[in-house]
Amino acid sequence: MPEKRLEKFLVFPEDSIKETMRKVDLNGFGIALITNHEKKLLGIVTDGDIRRAILKGTDIGEKVEGIMNRNPVYAFEGASKRELLSLVRRHNVVEKIPILGKNLTVKDIAIFSNIEEGNPLYISMEKKTAPLVRKVLVIGGAGYLGSVLVRKLLEKGFFVRVLDNLTFGNDGIKELFSNNRFEFFEGDIRKIDDVVRAIIGMDAVVHLAAIVGDSASSIEPISTVETNYLATKLIAETCKHHQVNRLVFASSCSVYGANSYVADESTELNPVSLYARTKIKSEEGLLEMSDENFAPCILRMATLFGVSPRMRFDLVVNLLTAKALNEKEITIFGGNQFRPLVHVEDAAQAYIDCLRAPIEKIRGQVFNVGADSGNYRIIDLGRKIKELVPEAKLVVEKKEEGDIRTYKVSFEKISKELGFAARKTVDNGVKEIRAAFEEELFDDYSSEKYSVYSYLKKNVFGKRGASNE
Repeated sequence: MPEKRLEKFLVFPEDSIKETMRKVDLNGFGIALITNHEKKLLGIVTDGDIRRAILKGTDIGEKVEGIMNRNPVYAFEGASKRELLSLVRRHNVVEKIPILGKNLTVKDIAIFSNIEEGNPLYISMEKKTAPLVRKVLVIGGAGYLGSVLVRKLLEKGFFVRVLDNLTFGNDGIKELFSNNRFEFFEGDIRKIDDVVRAIIGMDAVVHLAAIVGDSASSIEPISTVETNYLATKLIAETCKHHQVNRLVFASSCSVYGANSYVADESTELNPVSLYARTKIKSEEGLLEMSDENFAPCILRMATLFGVSPRMRFDLVVNLLTAKALNEKEITIFGGNQFRPLVHVEDAAQAYIDCLRAPIEKIRGQVFNVGADSGNYRIIDLGRKIKELVPEAKLVVEKKEEGDIRTYKVSFEKISKELGFAARKTVDNGVKEIRAAFEEELFDDYSSEKYSVYSYLKKNVFGKRGASNE
C-alpha cells in the first residue's frame, strides 16, 4: 500500500477521539488503526465504536486509546483470500482486516464487499481503491427524483435505505421491496425518532424530501418551514451525532430568483418565494455546521424533466409535452423567460458523483446541477416540443401568466470540480415521454396525482401533514 494512502488510516493512542473521527472521515472506510510510532498495531477503532462512545457521554477530546479494541482480528502478509474471508466469518468482524508484517507492523488493509450477498470481493488497497460509500440513506426516495436515484444506486452496487412518508404512495419504489440491497422505512422527517432510526448504520445521506415548488409551498407555510428547513437541521444534527459524515442536500436554482445575467454559485441570492427562502435557510444552516468531521454538500437543481417511476406533469417540459401529445396544443404565455433544465437521470447521477468524490472535494461546497445548453427560453422550448410533436399546434399568448421569473445558470463548477456532464437533452426527454404515453404507462396526465400542488391542496393539508416529495 502506498505510504500516503496508509497514513489516512493510522492514529496514535494519545490522539483524541476527535482527531480519530477526522481520519475515519478522511479514509472513508469507517475504521482507524491505532499504532505506535513504528507502526506496530496496538488496536483498532471503527465508526461504530465512536458512535457508541459518544452516546455514552464520552468527551471527543479524550484519548482514543480509551475506546479502542485492543484485541483486533488481523492477518499476516501472504494470507490468501480464503483465509481472510474465514477470519471475517469466524470472528464476525467488520469487513476490514489489517495486514501485518514483521513485529506486527501495519502493511496493508483487506477490504471485503457484499459478504451479505455471498459474493465477497477482496480488494487489496495496493491495487484498487474500494468505494468510499457503500450504504446510502435516501430521504424522500419514493419521489420523482428519488425513485430514479435509488435505482441508479442499486445498479451501481450500493445498499440503499429509503425514508419517506409515502404521501404520494409507493408506486415509485414498490417493485424494489424484494431487492435484498434495498430497505424501506416509512416515517416523517420532522420526527426525531424516525430520522434517527433511518440514519443509524448509514455511510451517507442524500436529503431530497421537501414540499417542492413555489405554489405548493405557499399552501400551508408553517408546514413548509417545518419540512423544508427545520427538518433539514434535524437531519444534519442527527448525522453529526451518529458520525455520518457525508450529507448531500437537494436545493434549487430558484434561489437565484429573477436576474438578467448568468448566475453561478457565487451570485447573490434573490429568493422570490417561501420555497426558495427555505432552501436558502437550509443551505446556510448546513454550511455553518460543516467542519472536519461533517461534510455537507449542496446541489442546486435546475428544473427537472423526463420519465420517472413517480411521474410528475407539473414540470414545464413534462407538462408541455403531455399537452402536445394529448391536446394537440402547446400554449406559451410570453415565452421570453429563461429556465435551466436538466434530465432527472442526469440529476440523479450528480448525487452519485458527490457520493463517490473524495470528501475534501465536496465538503461545504455548493454546485449548480445542469448543463449550459439546458438554459432555454420558454418560447424556444415550445418550438422544440412542436418540432418533436409536429401534430401539435404552438400557440403564443403575448400576455404573461404564471411564473414569469427569468434566470440563466452556469454549470461550469460541477463540470470542472466533479467531472459531471449532463448526457440527456430536452429531445431525449420529450421522446421518452411520448414513448411512455404510447405504451400507456400513464393515465390522465391532468390527474391531481401528477401535480404536487393539486394533490397536496386536495388530499394532504389538514389530513396528514407534510409531504416527502
